[in-house]
Order: sequence, then structure tokens, then C-alpha cells
Amino acid sequence: MISNEILFLLLNAKIAFLSDILLNILATKKIKILEKYSFMDSLKTLKPYFLNKSMFQAAIYALLTVIIIVGIIMKIFQIFYDKYLPESSKEIFIYLVISFIVGYVGDILIYKWDIFPRLKTYYRFVGKGLWGAIAIVFSVFMSLIYLYIIHNYDKLYDKLSNIWYHAVSMHI
Repeated sequence: MISNEILFLLLNAKIAFLSDILLNILATKKIKILEKYSFMDSLKTLKPYFLNKSMFQAAIYALLTVIIIVGIIMKIFQIFYDKYLPESSKEIFIYLVISFIVGYVGDILIYKWDIFPRLKTYYRFVGKGLWGAIAIVFSVFMSLIYLYIIHNYDKLYDKLSNIWYHAVSMHI
């Protein structure tokens, strides 16, 4: 059986990979229904980054970046809590705060070290730190939810089945 820590990293990798593909599509394709929204202006600044590599290659870079950053988050949490993943509500909150801080600093370092040179326009337009932090918090939060669902599937299935059964039986 795969450990929770490895599963958590794999879930974050999957989210990073799929999110990057979505960003690639939004940044490089004309989607008429979305063009009227102002957030598309910032997404379009990602186009130079995506145009010089395949969709798969860009998604792999995102996956690797997120795995490194989440690995750092896990290690910081382990230093203080002697475990890599949160269990209580308080620990989840602290984990998300650590995720925000590490994601923020990581995004600034990616910019300062010029790891992805074709993102200069993007960083000039949206700034450094905040959106990288939000992306990491999103990935970590979703991975924690997936981990919870994986470990509690049977209980959740029973609860949802009971809710469905009672809802249907009340209308008969």
C-alpha cells in the first residue's frame, strides 16, 4: 500500500499537471465566451511561456515545481509536528498558512532566479508571490480533500446513500 505522504505528493502532482494544461488552453486559445472577462488579460500574459514548449512539457515543469514546493511544506510541518501531514482542523489551518508562505516565497524565488524566463510579462502584469501562493494553497487544499475522500469513501458513500434514500422516500 502506498503511504499517505507519497499519495499526497502524487495528488498534488496530478492537480499541478491538470491545472497547467487548463492554464495553457486558457492562455493560448481563443475562447469567445471568456474573452469579455478581465481575468483573461492576465491569463493571456502566460502565452509566451506556453508557446515555446509542448503542453505536456509545460505541465511536467508545473508538476515538478509543485512537488518541490509541497515537499518543503511537508518538511517544515514535520519539523514542528513530527509528522508530514495534518490531522486536526487546527493542523490543517496551520498547514495551509505554511503552504501560503512557502508558495509566496517560492514564486518570488522563481522570478528572482529567472527559472522560467518567458514568464517575465506575466510577473510584470500580476506581480510576484500572491498567485504562486494561491496556486499552492489550492493544490494542497484539494489534495487534502482527496486524501480525506480516499480514506473515508465507505463512510461517505453510506452517508450519501442514506441522504439519497431519505430524500427519495419523502417524495414517494
